[in-house]
Amino acid sequence: MKSFILSVFFLSLFSCGKEAVQTVPVEKEIVTVPYDTTAVDSFSVGATSVDVARRIKISSLKYQDSLKKTALKLEEEKLLNEAKEEKEKAENKLAEEKKKLDAEKAKRQKQNAPTENLPSETPNQP
Repeated sequence: MKSFILSVFFLSLFSCGKEAVQTVPVEKEIVTVPYDTTAVDSFSVGATSVDVARRIKISSLKYQDSLKKTALKLEEEKLLNEAKEEKEKAENKLAEEKKKLDAEKAKRQKQNAPTENLPSETPNQP
C-alpha cells in the first residue's frame, strides 16, 4: 500500500509540473482620447477650449470675407437664373405670337382663295 501511494505521488508530481507556456506578443492599439483643448498641455497657460477657438475663427476677417464672397456668388447665380428664365419666357411669347399671326394669315388666304377661284358670271364669248 505504501508503494502504491508513493507511485501515485511521484506520478502526480511529474504530471503536474509547470510547462513553459509560449506567449504571443499582443500589439497594443494606440487609442487617442479626444480633448476639448487645442493646446498640447491642457493645463498650460495658452490652452483654449475648442469652442473659444471656433468663436475666434468665426470672428476673423478672413472667414467673414469668405462668407461674403459665397453670398455674392449665390446672389449672382440667382440673378443669372432669373434673367435666363425671363429671356426664355420672352422667346416663348414671341414664338406664340408668331404662330398666331401665321395662323391668321393662313385663315385669310383660305377665305380669299375661294372667291378668286370661282368662275365669273359672264361666259366667255367666242
